Amino acid sequence: MKAVLLAVIAALATPALADFGDKKPITATVTGATPSGYPRTMVEGMNAVVRDAYPGSAVSFKPNSPGGGVLAIAEGQADFTATATGTEVRLANEGQAPYTKPLKGKFSYVTQLYDNQFIHFLMTKEWADANGVRSWADIAKKRPKMRLAINRPDNPQTTIGGPYEVMKAYGFSINDIEKWGGSFVLGNSQIGLDAIVDGKADVFMNARNLNDALVKDVAGKRPLLWIDGDRATVQKAADTFNNKADMVEKGTYPFMEKDYPTVRMWVALLAGSHVPDEVVYKYVKAMAENEARVQEIGGSLKTSFSAQKMATNPANLPYHPGALRYYKEKGLVK
Repeated sequence: MKAVLLAVIAALATPALADFGDKKPITATVTGATPSGYPRTMVEGMNAVVRDAYPGSAVSFKPNSPGGGVLAIAEGQADFTATATGTEVRLANEGQAPYTKPLKGKFSYVTQLYDNQFIHFLMTKEWADANGVRSWADIAKKRPKMRLAINRPDNPQTTIGGPYEVMKAYGFSINDIEKWGGSFVLGNSQIGLDAIVDGKADVFMNARNLNDALVKDVAGKRPLLWIDGDRATVQKAADTFNNKADMVEKGTYPFMEKDYPTVRMWVALLAGSHVPDEVVYKYVKAMAENEARVQEIGGSLKTSFSAQKMATNPANLPYHPGALRYYKEKGLVK
């Protein structure tokens, strides 16, 4: 009798595990993507998948930047950010610029969306020939005046976590560009490529999908070259934010006569610590159970998203409890 009584008390003292298997709607705001371009298309597509899986759901998009998205979910201004990489995770956790204070514990990992975001390191052939430049080592040695098209620091993944780190690995910094007489065109990859076409930039460093049609179009107007380098040195740069070096294969673009090294990044969905477990669980479940439709959104999701890889967590950031619950149910994590 005493044992039965203790069991009843224990059961009452332990909160019942909610059943998230229903079709009840959820409410969430997803941020991290700019007002236009592929990131927004990606977020709107994922939100549509969730709304269809849970009819009546109010899942909306709130424009921001990759860096600003992490801050927004940490401060409860949005629920998810869909464009986070190892760069944002580490800088936000540690309170390094562009963050003004540590945000560790205020956000957690939900899912890997894809792992094939490639930084493009391009230069016009005209500028390269004029300065005798073919590689990162050449740039470090000759210190040429360049007009560099690169993203803003509030998009850390395509600045701090990619180009800035490669520069450091070759012995110079982003600040040296101006010291050498150079200048910057700051903005997203569309702005940067437009600057190349318009003759306002000589060098382009930003993320695009491989075999990108716009890059090919630009190369047809202003001949381009890929900045060459050593894979081991690029890997040193990539290690800083849990990324990896990879080779862009010969022929990916018509101007590539061999394989060239670059930084390959993963991109993840994160959630703020304030987001209910049910909301995160259902968002993850909707994506996992509609893999083909998520891939149909296109871009990097088409070539890299996989339900089996959703729990992949290169930065070892703590999982959100809602995501962890789904992954454990499916045997994706122990």
